[in-house]
Amino acid sequence: PQVSPDFSVRVAVLNGCGESQVAGRLTRKMRALGFDVIYEGNAENFNFLQSMVVDRRGDLDKARRVGAVLGLPHLQQVSEDTFRLEEVAVIIGRDYRQVRLLDE
Repeated sequence: PQVSPDFSVRVAVLNGCGESQVAGRLTRKMRALGFDVIYEGNAENFNFLQSMVVDRRGDLDKARRVGAVLGLPHLQQVSEDTFRLEEVAVIIGRDYRQVRLLDE
């Protein structure tokens, strides 16, 4: 499913499982779906068992919409951080194959 053209969200893609290339692969997929991926890199650690969508700016609706497009039911809300550029972060966990996160 493509993102509707009127839905704008700045996304960070973070590798939380430690496998090489997963962040780059998800970034390409998300850009093809119409997301504005502004950062790609590693999460704070590689111990994430579940892939998740994290609300970075206090707009849980945007996180829910990103999760719905990617098929990720796990959402986390963190305290608002007005210095962050991304509105939503997607953390790739060890379950990314089971949840078919990188499937085209």
